Amino acid sequence: MLQLLGRREASSSVENRHVDGVEYERAQPPGAISVQSLTKVNTLEGTGNQESSGAVGLTISGLHESIFELDLPPQGTLYTIVDLYFKHVNPWCPILDRKATLDRLFGSSVPDEAGRVLLHAIVRTTLRFYRDHSLTSRWREQYDTISKQKILLYAFENTNIDALQALMILALDVLGKSYGPQSWTLLSMIVRNVIQLGLGTERGVTLGPPSYQSVGTLQEFALPQPTSWIENEGRRRLFWMTYILDRYACVEAGSDFTLDEQQTDRPLPCRYDLFSKNQAVETRRFFGPGRPEITVNHAENLGSFSYHCEVLRILSRIHKFLRNPIDIVSLVDFEKWQATYRGLDRELDRWLYSLPDGYSRISQLCHSSPTSRISNWIMLHAAFVVSVLRLHSCAAYPIVRSQIFAPSYSAMQRCIAAVESLREIVQDVVNTGMLDLLGPHFAFSLWVSARVLLVDASVMNTDINPNIWFFLSTLEKMGQFWGVAKRYSQILERILQEYQEAKRVALTSPTSSSSHSPQSSGPKSLRDMRRNAYDLSILLAQRSASALQLPSVKVPASNELEYYEVFDFFNYPRPSVVVVNHHPPLTTTSAGSKQLETNDLESWVRPKTHFVSTNFTYSRTDPDWLAFQPPQD
Repeated sequence: MLQLLGRREASSSVENRHVDGVEYERAQPPGAISVQSLTKVNTLEGTGNQESSGAVGLTISGLHESIFELDLPPQGTLYTIVDLYFKHVNPWCPILDRKATLDRLFGSSVPDEAGRVLLHAIVRTTLRFYRDHSLTSRWREQYDTISKQKILLYAFENTNIDALQALMILALDVLGKSYGPQSWTLLSMIVRNVIQLGLGTERGVTLGPPSYQSVGTLQEFALPQPTSWIENEGRRRLFWMTYILDRYACVEAGSDFTLDEQQTDRPLPCRYDLFSKNQAVETRRFFGPGRPEITVNHAENLGSFSYHCEVLRILSRIHKFLRNPIDIVSLVDFEKWQATYRGLDRELDRWLYSLPDGYSRISQLCHSSPTSRISNWIMLHAAFVVSVLRLHSCAAYPIVRSQIFAPSYSAMQRCIAAVESLREIVQDVVNTGMLDLLGPHFAFSLWVSARVLLVDASVMNTDINPNIWFFLSTLEKMGQFWGVAKRYSQILERILQEYQEAKRVALTSPTSSSSHSPQSSGPKSLRDMRRNAYDLSILLAQRSASALQLPSVKVPASNELEYYEVFDFFNYPRPSVVVVNHHPPLTTTSAGSKQLETNDLESWVRPKTHFVSTNFTYSRTDPDWLAFQPPQD
């Protein structure tokens, strides 16, 4: 792939490479440079020492121009890592064009500061796929810290597309490790910049540089006019990838979206081959309220990324729908809820039927062409499964019930069928060794599917579907690439261990005081976990009655936080009144804490006198309000 044509000299060297049929020439630093060298230079800078470092051979006066290259891998390794990025990451995060990026980073001219920052982001995110031991674990740990600092520093000082691209790729790495505080801070920063730069709307006019020196700040947030169609399409892709990250993160956390859909006025991205060819096309365009939903529709120009954005728009509406409280004892409210539910279900069906014919052949393609070319279609299937499970799980396994609202067996069947369809695809992926081509969002779909199997067993009072062990092992395998998958597998493993322990105790102690049979002890333990998670969610939502009252402290019991992470996904639909289990309340360290029945909770504030129960089991005698009805167009 790469051929070294020159010899490294003492002061400098020139390296020629053949990339996609084009010869590139790149000046090289005067020798191997390590992170330790960078540390020494930074130390010299802090003390004001103007002498050059013996390890680096670089004066402080030249530090600004060279600091961004000091700790990058050697040139040959660097190209290999960038190539791995376009194999393992870019197919499902297609914000960069391969040829244009290689031209920029490995062309005849040395990359500018923005290009070097982009290199840092690419290297950081792709190192998980680079298995050569020439980059030691110590080097990787040090690079992990320094690269993030450089990217964030550049983005802090520069509000432009280059900074956003680097932040986006960095976000893939951070979100791929954990949906923790760092992830939310970074995602909020990206969303804020996207909004500030106006990337959510299709601009008809751009603001050019003023003919005078302005003291205002408007110009600082004005993007220059795109020089080509491919550059403008790159901006669209950057916006839509931000949209995707925001949707997955907020659905995972059960929170409101950071990026408001009302501010979205962008056509869908086009097929990647059209993007790479710089071929100007129109796709499908959505507008805000008060205007037609679709005014431009060229489906032939849509690709997997386009359809991914579309299905997440439906998932967004599902998520917002579920977060609205419902009075489940009011027939009028319940009928409105049913109508919205069925409308979203029809939206998912219409979207599925609109996909190209090749989508139905994913399983065959996994075996005939197991490459990154189809990884984006696999990710698309996973996104559809998550959307189906997000919608139908609220009807299949509701947290509350009333005389007119009970679990729907039809919805349960839809959930289990969706999980099975994903299992079949995952089996093909594992058999063909394609797990390393899929991103953390795929791990999230496995996590959701496994949790559905847990809650289904608890509601149906049966053993857990054995497919859960397959999902667990697959998450463990993905964990070597994406830390968030490892975390999912660890939580599942703890829950399953407790489940098996409950069954073991019931089998070995048949004369115990428990009234439950050994077969039902496992599902009962799952119901207890879910009830515990629900009680904890109510407790955490509690508001203080007075500003003078200090919040009480709840000390989580063993595995209690794991219960919450597993079962909080199913705490829907939200009743418009607090519903409390008829069990002993959770103990807090504050004796003055009020009973949960009197809590004034956000979104659950309307007092009701009707009785609503939490019952985590399904009875065949329950009426199925979602029984088959002819489709309505």
